[in-house]
Amino acid sequence: IWNAARFLLMNVEDRTLQPVDGLELKEIDRWIFHRLNNAVARVDRALELYRMNDAAQAVYEFFWNDFCDWYLEAQKLSLYGSDESEKDRSASLLISVLEESLRLLHPFLSFITEEIRRRLPGVEGSIAVAAYPEYLPAREAPEIDVHFSLLQELIRGVRTLRSEFTIPPEKKIRVHVLLSPGFDAAGFFRAHEELIALLVNSDELTLSESRGDTEGSVPVAGLGFEAFVFVRDVIDVPKQIERLEKEARRLSGLIEGSEKKLANERFTGNAPADVVEKERAKLAELSERRTKIASYITDLS
Repeated sequence: IWNAARFLLMNVEDRTLQPVDGLELKEIDRWIFHRLNNAVARVDRALELYRMNDAAQAVYEFFWNDFCDWYLEAQKLSLYGSDESEKDRSASLLISVLEESLRLLHPFLSFITEEIRRRLPGVEGSIAVAAYPEYLPAREAPEIDVHFSLLQELIRGVRTLRSEFTIPPEKKIRVHVLLSPGFDAAGFFRAHEELIALLVNSDELTLSESRGDTEGSVPVAGLGFEAFVFVRDVIDVPKQIERLEKEARRLSGLIEGSEKKLANERFTGNAPADVVEKERAKLAELSERRTKIASYITDLS
């Protein structure tokens, strides 16, 4: 929370902040207000039932995942751009969402929320007597939420693939996204092409309904799309195949051990049901992982 606030304060020092009510909201802005609205509703329900842990989890997930991981990162396109009016608009929205988030967080983290809020430009008085956030039906944007969740699926998939192939975060990659015919979120994807490229660190991102030449790529499948990441451009292929084959052998050993354990009637007959089920889930996860590794080796070969 402190780091997010410090980053924002550093980037709004020279900006002209405007009332949020008069600003034009982009889809990403409507999405964050929808998510904030959802968090407010979850906190309200949890507190009514005295489930303090659920309330704390709701505000944690919103601030960490939605605000910091996604909205704050997305707004860097505006904050670091050349359009001064867009910088002012973005800074105004960021400060507004942060201020309301602090009020939502206040019952759980009283001192840091008070300390940060009093540093925000244009904010007066103690947070302790400020109005607590309320659920607002006008903020609901379920269709945007669904489309953005698909965009997140794409970005997470490409990021996971980067990790699988140990591609350094600073290394730019080429990505081609094949959109399925009739894909409902195709327009949303195209409207946020620059954001996708930023968050997967791609210097050449294409969105199309035709597959084209995908030689040298590894696919990432999603609901309504398939991303082809051209890993061959940025890796040592023989070295990566060797590493993946070593990982496949390790997984095979673990799978063999798990299968023997489950084939042992003394284990399945005497161990608690949840322990046996946990072992079965572990075997399924290991098998899925080995299958994925095998597909990577095939694609690279």
